[in-house]
Amino acid sequence: MNAKLPPLSSSRQHGLALVIVIWILTLLTLMAGSFAIGMRRESSVSSAITANAEALALAESGVHLAEFNLSQADPEQRWLANGTIYEIIGQESRMRIRIFSEAGKVDINMSGEDQLAAVLKSVLPDDWERQHLLNAILDWRDADDDTRTQGAEKRQYRLAGLSYGPSNAAFQSLEELQSVLGMNEAVYNAIQPYLTVYSSTAEVNQRDASPELLNILAADLKDRHIQDAALQKNLNGADSADNAPADLEQAFTGENQTYTIIVEVEMQQGASAGLEAVVQSQAGDGTTSFDTLDWKQHLQTSSLFNTAMEYSVITIQDEFRYDDRF
Repeated sequence: MNAKLPPLSSSRQHGLALVIVIWILTLLTLMAGSFAIGMRRESSVSSAITANAEALALAESGVHLAEFNLSQADPEQRWLANGTIYEIIGQESRMRIRIFSEAGKVDINMSGEDQLAAVLKSVLPDDWERQHLLNAILDWRDADDDTRTQGAEKRQYRLAGLSYGPSNAAFQSLEELQSVLGMNEAVYNAIQPYLTVYSSTAEVNQRDASPELLNILAADLKDRHIQDAALQKNLNGADSADNAPADLEQAFTGENQTYTIIVEVEMQQGASAGLEAVVQSQAGDGTTSFDTLDWKQHLQTSSLFNTAMEYSVITIQDEFRYDDRF
C-alpha cells in the first residue's frame, strides 16, 4: 500500500521553519561571541587599570622612600642628590629613582648671564638665537621696561602678536619660562632638567650638580679659555665608578633644602607610571619632614630606563621591601 505524500505546502512550511531556526541559532551564536569578546575587552581594560594603579602606587611609595633616605643621619646611608639613579628590582616590577638637589641647578631668577648662557649653548649653537633668548629671559625677570640688545619687552611681544608681555618680576615657576619670547618646546624640554627657581643662589653648588650639568659648565669654560680646578675636581668625581663625591659629609646639602625626586616604575604586565615631585626638607626636634612644593606626572622625554642612563645606576636589592612583590 502506497503511503500518502504530505502536501507541497506543508513541506515548504517545514523548510521555512528550519531556515528560521538556523537564523536564530546563528544570531544567538553571534550574540554569544560578541558578549564573550566584550567581556574579554572589559577584563583586559580592568586588568590594565589595576596594573597602572599598582604602578602609580609604587611610584608614590618611591617618592617617600627617597625622602626617607635623604633624611638619613649617617652620610654613608644617605642617598645622593646629584642625579644618581637608584634602582629597586622586584619580582614583577622594577623602579628607578633619581634625585636632584635644586642647589645643584642654575637658578633662572638669581643666576648671572654666564651660567644661563652655558645652558642655552648646550642646545642652541647659533650665537644670535642664543643671545636673543638669553636677553629675553633677563628682560622677563628684571623690573624695568628697558629692552636689552636682542632682548624682548612689551613692544616685542606685541609685534609678535602675543597678548601678554614679560612679568618684569622673578619667575614663579619653571613652566613660566615657556612664555618667554623665542622659547619653544624642544629647547625648554632640553634645558629644563638643569634649571630651577628654588635654590635662591647665584652660583651652582657643584657638589650637588648632575654630571650632565657639570659637563655643560666645563665645556662653556673651555670655550672661553677659563680654567676652574674645583669644577674639574667635581667633574672627575661625578665620572668615577661609584658616581659619588669623595667627601660624603660635604655632599649633604644640610637642612631646609629643596629636591626634585623623579620616580619611574615598570611592571611585567607592561604597565608603567612616573612621578616628579619637588620637596623641601624641614628639620626640627631631631627629625626631618618634607613639604611638597610640586607634584606631577613625569613627562620627561628621556626615561630613567634609557640605556644611556646606565652609567649612573646603583642597584638596590634586599634592602627594602614595599610589599610581597619586592
